[in-house]
Amino acid sequence: MLNDFLQPGLILMIAGLLILILPKRLGKIMSAAGPAFTVLSVLIFRTGESADRISMTFGIIFSLISLVAAVYNFHVKDRFELAAEAIYAGSSIGVVFSTHWIGMLIFWEIMAVASWLIVVSSKTEAAKKAGFRYLLIHMLGGNLLLTGIVIKLSQGSELIELLTGTADAAYWLILAGVAVNAAIPPLNAWIADAYPESTMGGTVYMGSYTTKVGVFCLIKLFAGTELLLYFGVFMAVWGACMALIENDLRRLFAYHIISQVGYMVASLAAGGETGIDGAAAHAFNNILYKGTLLMCAGAVIKATGKRKISQLGGLAKKMPVTACCFLVASMAIAGFPLLNGFVSKSLVMNAVAESGAAWAELLLMVASIGTLMSVTLKINYFVFFGKSDAETEADESALPLNMKLAMVSGASSCAVIGIMPSLLYSLTPYEIDGHPFTVDHVTQYIQLFAAAAIAFVMYIEHMKPKEKITLDTDWFYRKPLKAAVLWLSEAADKARIRIGDGLGVFFSKANEYLHNPRLLFTSAEPEKRDCLEDDDVLQKPVGWLVAVNFAVFVTVVLYVFAKVL
Repeated sequence: MLNDFLQPGLILMIAGLLILILPKRLGKIMSAAGPAFTVLSVLIFRTGESADRISMTFGIIFSLISLVAAVYNFHVKDRFELAAEAIYAGSSIGVVFSTHWIGMLIFWEIMAVASWLIVVSSKTEAAKKAGFRYLLIHMLGGNLLLTGIVIKLSQGSELIELLTGTADAAYWLILAGVAVNAAIPPLNAWIADAYPESTMGGTVYMGSYTTKVGVFCLIKLFAGTELLLYFGVFMAVWGACMALIENDLRRLFAYHIISQVGYMVASLAAGGETGIDGAAAHAFNNILYKGTLLMCAGAVIKATGKRKISQLGGLAKKMPVTACCFLVASMAIAGFPLLNGFVSKSLVMNAVAESGAAWAELLLMVASIGTLMSVTLKINYFVFFGKSDAETEADESALPLNMKLAMVSGASSCAVIGIMPSLLYSLTPYEIDGHPFTVDHVTQYIQLFAAAAIAFVMYIEHMKPKEKITLDTDWFYRKPLKAAVLWLSEAADKARIRIGDGLGVFFSKANEYLHNPRLLFTSAEPEKRDCLEDDDVLQKPVGWLVAVNFAVFVTVVLYVFAKVL
């Protein structure tokens, strides 16, 4: 149990606390030193074989992205934000290396609170509202997880174990709690609601951890669960479709987080070594290219002050570094050969194919077309390289050097792993033989890209981003649920007034009768005794005595009836 709290994640959490209390200059150094030492600590864990290979896969990528994100955020002056990000990343790593239910739960709750602090750190009114909804959702997930873990502990199970096949109350409660973090529908709207309202650097952290921790837990606890295959495929298609119609850059990428997590969920649901490898590898790669995309989006917003695609255009000449990094990452998320997305998507598709679910394989291909159209083609065309109704002023030279370095490192990682997939294979939970560059795979993806490109050109007028609001499953609490709550509130208020008035009359009369018991039998005023200046001296004790005796009488009668019956 003690080992759960003596692990790499603790380094980042301590670094986060030190950022708050150390002088500003030392705190700034700590914001970069903490992730660097965490990377070294994870590698030591691996050398010492102190963790299983699934934990190591996620631990390595979590620590690496914390370092890249720290570099990206190095110019940030808000110590509160930097501290929350470090604690958030550290607690996520803490979940990954936990072996006991209690350790996992503690880090899970710290992660939820820290991520909420990141959301509200932008200090806008929209962030406060989104943060409140985010906290409510994750409190629900945390309570479900807590209840399930308590049941497991009561059963004598202290160590985290695979739950597939048990299907008891603990199974369903833990699955529901983890599903919240993994953004499995219908509890998925918190991503598009909260992520875009956090700071630019905070969004990079948020996109890298919460949902991936959920995927990690699904692998550890529910690998091979067939039910998850349906949810995973739905997530992949749904997220890509919502991204197609989204105009807000950050909301668009939030939907693609859902879509990409869908691939991971579908892969782990397929089960077997290939399925687990596919889910872990895709999570690893997703953090790299999604982090790069979010960093590029943050650079665009910082340089232009705009986040709507319809307000942007022609940025390739003005922001060449950002444009090139975005192009690489957007091709990676679509699964272009020689980029890391192709490597892990090939594993995912192989796992689904081996499971015999041909329908799932087909729908995941459809989701890939949606990804290509909504990110690779849509954003690159309307924001960077193609024609746009908006020509935006921007100056990339004004961006801090650390932001550019982080973007370049992320894009380079996508290319390196894509060219040398053996680097990724060495980190997967199980050994992988061969390579993804088979004729079938390459031909398949070329066909997908051709189909997507043709569809984009045919419907390019409809692909133009428009100023509008898109609602996901949050429609339920923004529209009908809001109306229901308002109606219930008004009804409760009216009932309160009526009940309050009635109770007021009741207590007034009751107090009067307790003071003067004779009023129960007559309306006449009691006689005044001259010998007593204050008749309450007599009336109060007598009244309360009558009330007590009546209560005793009723109790005795009820007891007798209960015995007789």
